[in-house]
Amino acid sequence: MNISPTQHKILKLLVENEKISMREISEKLSVNMSTVSRNFRSLQESGFVLKVEEASPGSSGGRKTALYTANPNKFFVLGIGVEQNRLIGVVIDAKGSAVEKNEIHRNFRGEEIVSALVDCVMAFKESYPSTVGISIGMPGIIKENKVIFSSALDIEDLDLGEILSREFGTEVFVLNDANAAVVGYGFQKKNVVYFLLSVPYYLNQPVGVGAGLWLEGNLYQGSNGAAGEFEIDILPAILSEPATLDEVDLKNLSSGSLLKLLSKLSEVASFVSYLLDPETVIFGGDITLFSHEFHSELAKNVQDRLEKRHISDVEILFDERGLWTVAFGAAKAFWKRILEDYEFASRILK
Repeated sequence: MNISPTQHKILKLLVENEKISMREISEKLSVNMSTVSRNFRSLQESGFVLKVEEASPGSSGGRKTALYTANPNKFFVLGIGVEQNRLIGVVIDAKGSAVEKNEIHRNFRGEEIVSALVDCVMAFKESYPSTVGISIGMPGIIKENKVIFSSALDIEDLDLGEILSREFGTEVFVLNDANAAVVGYGFQKKNVVYFLLSVPYYLNQPVGVGAGLWLEGNLYQGSNGAAGEFEIDILPAILSEPATLDEVDLKNLSSGSLLKLLSKLSEVASFVSYLLDPETVIFGGDITLFSHEFHSELAKNVQDRLEKRHISDVEILFDERGLWTVAFGAAKAFWKRILEDYEFASRILK
């Protein structure tokens, strides 16, 4: 169907509410019941609407009131989180809930990412033929769905969104991984900074970090898509000798071995928090590789630094879901655009 502006507003209310009546929709949109009824009927006939129950009329009598929500199975969005040698795909439904996850382990560098992503998408295609969009979260500087530069994946100047859009005949978003991760948390908060850690396989190489920025209720990517990107070696290596992640359990490393990383990460996180004054600071990605003692010490260091600047009410959280958050957040970014941008929704939901 060709969705109208009024139908788009109605659909947004249906998605955001577990149950809502046509009368409530009329009141929230400040339009008369006949307008709501006419537009609602088209949405219902096209499968966007699900009737959930009929509310009792109460002591005053009269007819029961039908309550509705969005049909969660009307459309789906696929989010993919990418890191070195691993992809996670997460499907979300029209209500924004995750319904399936799949993980692929595969070696790829440079433009080999295209075939890896195609295989990941194809794993979901048969089960979810009504997928309306694909959204990818990956390390690097991303602008207008193009990968400008990704040192982690050895990619430079790759129009990944356009390549995949041609391959699947659908809209494709490409986001920086830290930006994708913060979207998954941002819906509950107004200002969030999400620090996404990336521990290299060889532990004598610098630990990577990026910051996803959710400011005033929206994802902030900057003028050139580079917001939240840091210099490659801003954090130190964990070890001086060339040991690997397969050989070392970071949870069992002594606090002395991690002191430089702990100190520098605390400094970086505190400085960004000084500038942006967020409600919540989240550490995610490979933070899961470190012990709870490391988490506690990091939180304490950041809180102490912030309190010296008289900032004492910042919530500090640790995301244990790793790359899943990147995939889920990427999908949610696409889904959020459908709800908030009529022109985009009218193109996607034909």
